[in-house]
Amino acid sequence: MANLHGDFSQKIDYVFKVVLIGDSAVGKSQLLARFSRNEFSLDSKATIGVEFQTRTLTIDHKTVKAQIWDTAGQERYQLSNFGSICLVGYL
Repeated sequence: MANLHGDFSQKIDYVFKVVLIGDSAVGKSQLLARFSRNEFSLDSKATIGVEFQTRTLTIDHKTVKAQIWDTAGQERYQLSNFGSICLVGYL
């Protein structure tokens, strides 16, 4: 069954969960927008809480799904709310 976002029955070989953390107003949301939607805006609003987007790619004949979490630059969202999600990088 297909929808606007792809095929629900598509086999996913790998899933990566990425959390973007860092100070306020450093570009975490714009990095996510560029990667997931190929968009960039100079007039973006501050993230409230946590947002996430996904993107599915084909790399070397493997289907890779990236789940990218965008945190507010507030200290309370930087690590404590993510439990077992793997921390990949710091902006």
